[in-house]
Amino acid sequence: MNTNVNNTNNSVKAKAITVTLEDGSQRAILVSGIRYLQIVNGPKGGDVDGSSGGFQSKIYEAGKIDPTYARESVKELRSNDFQLVYVGGGKYAVRGNIMRLEPITPEQKKIFAEQANASDTSKFRTRVVLTRELGSFWATKTIAELNERGVRFVGIGDGAAVHTMNIRKLSELKDDDRQRISAKYNIDGGGFRTQVTLQGEDRPKVSRLSLVEFRSQGLDLVDIGEGDTVVRENIKFFGPFTEEDKARAANSGINADRFVTKFTLANGNGTVLSTTGVDELKTALKAVNIGYDRFVPAANIAQDRVAAFTKDEKSSLSQAGYDVQRAWKSSVALINGMALSPATPEQIKQRCEKALGTSGGATTAPEEPPELGMA
Repeated sequence: MNTNVNNTNNSVKAKAITVTLEDGSQRAILVSGIRYLQIVNGPKGGDVDGSSGGFQSKIYEAGKIDPTYARESVKELRSNDFQLVYVGGGKYAVRGNIMRLEPITPEQKKIFAEQANASDTSKFRTRVVLTRELGSFWATKTIAELNERGVRFVGIGDGAAVHTMNIRKLSELKDDDRQRISAKYNIDGGGFRTQVTLQGEDRPKVSRLSLVEFRSQGLDLVDIGEGDTVVRENIKFFGPFTEEDKARAANSGINADRFVTKFTLANGNGTVLSTTGVDELKTALKAVNIGYDRFVPAANIAQDRVAAFTKDEKSSLSQAGYDVQRAWKSSVALINGMALSPATPEQIKQRCEKALGTSGGATTAPEEPPELGMA
């Protein structure tokens, strides 16, 4: 359910990266329109000794045949807001734009070779399926190789995999659900066990894997009621689903009477509604109150990067589209982004320690975004 009924979500403008062109001018490129980036080799990269400071990367966008050449390197462009996955051959895909990965079969290679008059397709291992109009492209890394730096892509059956950060919700299918699938698609739905709702995809996918099998792949799933689960690492915060929220949901045609809690997810995954109460979830998730009825799993807070909210930060976040009108006292670094809080940094850290049952043991954030290296 893709409802967005949160007043304190500090929503931001559409994300973009800024690159320097050949004439020295700069251009903003929407992240949502990027198919992939590629390292520039050869003449476009400048002189052999690098003295000319030539182009270091090229960016392929949806609807454009020719790439945009940029003077910035992939390393310079990447950030927590612009996470990249190295897929081989000097190519990087935007993590948030990857819908799923699929193995490439010998039959597909043969068809491609015949259509494109390509003599060698042996190096390609994986089809990278992107969101909506971005299409897909072939990559040289296998799904297993992409996971060598830690579990990121999880299998959903039939050899396909999705990025854990792109999972909005996993739901256990009931007999009635399987019967509807059988009737609608004229197939045997008896073997399906779960429904996978992903960021940026209009319809959920069905999978033959059970929730137990998803957990066995390393997913920390949180039960939010009625057979629905969310990935703990993807939770930004949760709070009460208020009467005002229900009124807005009703105006959108949603029957929201049974819901009592709303989860705001990171990574563009929107909001998920829950039938489990806030108090029960606070206990189960060892959650911390960061103000305005928002609760964050303590394990999702990077305590060493909780800092006072400064005037300079207020100015920069305001320009980025954040709501900075409230009396914020701290910026709370999360493992999946950032949140603002009216509590002081010391209060946030004390609440984390109490929730986790620790004393002075800070949860730390990675020094750099995952999956950005050229392993």
